[in-house]
Amino acid sequence: MVYADDPEARTLRIAIADDVEQLDPALGSAQLTNLVLKNVYMQPVQYRPGPDVGGFSYADTTSFEGQWIESWDFSDDFRTITLRLRQGLTFPTSGNPVTADDAIYTINRALATGPAGPAWVWGNIGVTSIDQIERVDDRTLVVHNARPSTIVLPLMRDQTMGIMDSVTIQANSTEDDPWGRDWLKQNYAGNGRYVVDSWERGSRMVLKRNPTWTGFQPYFETVELLTVPEAANRLALLQSGDVDIALDLSVQQLATAAGSDGVKVLSVPDRNGINVLLNNQAPPFDNVTLRKAMSYAVDYNAIVNGVLNGQAVPSQGPISVNSRFFDLYNLEDAWIYEHDPDRARQLMAEAGYPDGFEFEMVIRQDIPLDEAVATNLKAQFADLGIDMSIRPVTGAEMFDHLFGLTYGGMAFRGGLLDYVDDPYYQFFLWWDSQDAAINWTGFADPRIDEILDETASVVSDPGRREPYREAVTRLVDAAPMLWLANANYTLAMRDDIGGFTLHPDGLLWFATLNRSG
Repeated sequence: MVYADDPEARTLRIAIADDVEQLDPALGSAQLTNLVLKNVYMQPVQYRPGPDVGGFSYADTTSFEGQWIESWDFSDDFRTITLRLRQGLTFPTSGNPVTADDAIYTINRALATGPAGPAWVWGNIGVTSIDQIERVDDRTLVVHNARPSTIVLPLMRDQTMGIMDSVTIQANSTEDDPWGRDWLKQNYAGNGRYVVDSWERGSRMVLKRNPTWTGFQPYFETVELLTVPEAANRLALLQSGDVDIALDLSVQQLATAAGSDGVKVLSVPDRNGINVLLNNQAPPFDNVTLRKAMSYAVDYNAIVNGVLNGQAVPSQGPISVNSRFFDLYNLEDAWIYEHDPDRARQLMAEAGYPDGFEFEMVIRQDIPLDEAVATNLKAQFADLGIDMSIRPVTGAEMFDHLFGLTYGGMAFRGGLLDYVDDPYYQFFLWWDSQDAAINWTGFADPRIDEILDETASVVSDPGRREPYREAVTRLVDAAPMLWLANANYTLAMRDDIGGFTLHPDGLLWFATLNRSG
């Protein structure tokens, strides 16, 4: 590795597709907002980097290092958690010390401004009232009546869980806005490995290395996020060397980048799901036999090789083939579908549609991946007498359709990534018919609900294997989604950028990046 003294060498420039939405962790939802929050706010814990596996590394999802907490202890029943804050931290923009009072304020603010963001995370840890947090001293907190679960620590590394400068936020709060939400949309009150130095909306955000950080210092002193809406322009800036990384390039643009001088493209096997949502609550896909027919109708290799240019593998159900649990739980034999048009026609006839049918797929407008997948599937289905129309909608309209289950058959929303690699997270997020956060298919299975209830507090891995094998098998058989592919994480960058670590949330982690020889 070359540690250059040139300030230019220590500046990382990244071309992004859109502006960052806002800076309040309690409101974090958009991808670019989450990217910034992850890097400028200090979460309670973070994954440790794993070993280099050929120019990159995976985060070790079984090993955690403390961030704003230095250590943690669970009681024998996992319902009490003692958190010890890291000593000697200050908030860099104000100079205020980081104390247990800031931690309590951060949790209380999350609960008061929820239900999304950190309130959702704390709720899944079992914290729904600030009365559950005991302040023992200035650096020790005890969480009472926590929820025993295998995903407590993975949830605590969520990008929305950053500790906040309570003194500064309260100074910028008003009677009408007691939690400073308006101020925090544009301003920064955190403590991470990077801090927000400046933000010109619609143009550029500049992050600076945090001089008060007590752990290892990142290689890059400055990170500039440059808003470049046109993907072709992001690619051109990367090719010319004016930026070091270009985000959100199409499959075709990634291929072009890979053939450019001074540019490399990482293609890392990942859990990114290329899945089509079926509306299980409305005709025609309230018919399980027809849903199975569609699963046999798909040419999975055509999606992987034709649409994703080989930067993926065919999916085999709700748990990614790249999840460590896929092999651990022996889930390969739960998958039953392959491209079989004759079987699809047989099932269509059994479902009452021997001559085909018509329906609509909604996709996000102006998203190349969405358009390519939809167009490919439309052609595949046409061979079976199925007429699929495609309706592009805005991002906001897409969310309305998904949460309201108002789309007229199928919906495709690009890659869908579970931020935590754990089957319980996958199932309670998508498939709990009572409490799922994003049950965008309207699917319900009482037995799967029972399995979730039975395993929610099971923290020993062997006790979860058979229940989740049963749940996955039932889910695959019911075919509430078309599980098409598990796409690689792809990233186009200059060939002197090293140190990339892939985290399960798919958010670029600046701390380990460097400029190497």
